[in-house]
Amino acid sequence: MRSIFAKLTIWFFATLAVSFAAFMVTNIWFTPRPADPRLMFMGLHQLELDTAVEAYQQGGKAELRAYLDKLDRYMTPGHYLLDANNRDILTGEDRSRQKAAARPRSPQQAFTSADGRFTMISTAPPRPDPLSFLPYFSWIAILVALMAWVFARHLAKPLRELRETVRSFGAGELSMRTRSRRHDELGDLARDFDTMADRLETLLTAERRLLQDISHELRSPLTRLSLAVQMGRTDTAKQDIARLSELISELTDMTRAEGDPSQRPTDPIDLSAMLKEIQASFDLDASIPEGLHCQGRAVLLRRAIENVVQNAVRHTVGGGRVVLQAEAAEAGITIRVRDFGPGVPEAMLAEIFRPFFRVQADRSRDSGGVGLGLAIAQRAIRLHHGSLSARNAQPGLEVTFTLPH
Repeated sequence: MRSIFAKLTIWFFATLAVSFAAFMVTNIWFTPRPADPRLMFMGLHQLELDTAVEAYQQGGKAELRAYLDKLDRYMTPGHYLLDANNRDILTGEDRSRQKAAARPRSPQQAFTSADGRFTMISTAPPRPDPLSFLPYFSWIAILVALMAWVFARHLAKPLRELRETVRSFGAGELSMRTRSRRHDELGDLARDFDTMADRLETLLTAERRLLQDISHELRSPLTRLSLAVQMGRTDTAKQDIARLSELISELTDMTRAEGDPSQRPTDPIDLSAMLKEIQASFDLDASIPEGLHCQGRAVLLRRAIENVVQNAVRHTVGGGRVVLQAEAAEAGITIRVRDFGPGVPEAMLAEIFRPFFRVQADRSRDSGGVGLGLAIAQRAIRLHHGSLSARNAQPGLEVTFTLPH
């Protein structure tokens, strides 16, 4: 049986049946009670006999009839006073059979006076049936069963919906989500799946776009390389080989930047010393205070900053300078890299961190990059729980890093 709804429903009904059986066993076998409820009325029957004899002896048949009618009204009908010959004193009818049928545990009870002159036959109340209460409590069993069925359906429905969503997502419908509004563990599970699906969709979409970009980027140098080999143009072939090597290196770095999260850095980094080394390497105008420290992988963080600096140097025109500034605040460390080039159209500022993106009008393919430097930098900074943004500084472009202490 694979349906959790069926399992829950059967389980609840089985629980109800076992509970009912246990109640019955307890009620019949373990509840303390007299051996026979009729024994509780023995004294009462003896009192009835004595009172009936007294009424007959003092008032005759009329007084006896009045008393027996009263007993029939207030007690179970069927009270008779017999003489020594087992005849009904009021009617003279022979009731020997009724007296003989009287037993302690039978409906008819017979009690004889001490002198043997009179016998009282009384009809005892019927013995209680232990199953007589079932019709009155059946509606409770039906209500419990209905509630169990509703609960099982309530519990199984979100699991079915989640299963269908998972199947659709696995079949390639990456937009499928549960969008659960439940506030229990099933709702948490559904929302965790939605979060996972969002991440997977983002990653798969990015990977598809990356593959498209890579295929596009590789096509041109490979075509030129093929032609150069055919025409014997070694200089062109060398340039294209160098370009392919750079592209492969950048792709490798970007893959490493998104590597195993368990390998994320925890080593302390002297950020001031690192920035001063980068300043000296690129001959930058800089403002770097002492005492800047953070946690991270020095190699990955250095590559991110150098990629941004290289991008700024590449696009600074007319021998302009690149400015590197850093400062510490309570919220974290801020690093700014500014060039004095043509800048980026405002509508494209958010796109410059996308792999292989270039602003065609201002930053051409002949500038030497493959369009992965800023993408690698952004992903490396995110691994350090920081952020990377860009704005037009009029003139030039200013890229800002933010890193936690």
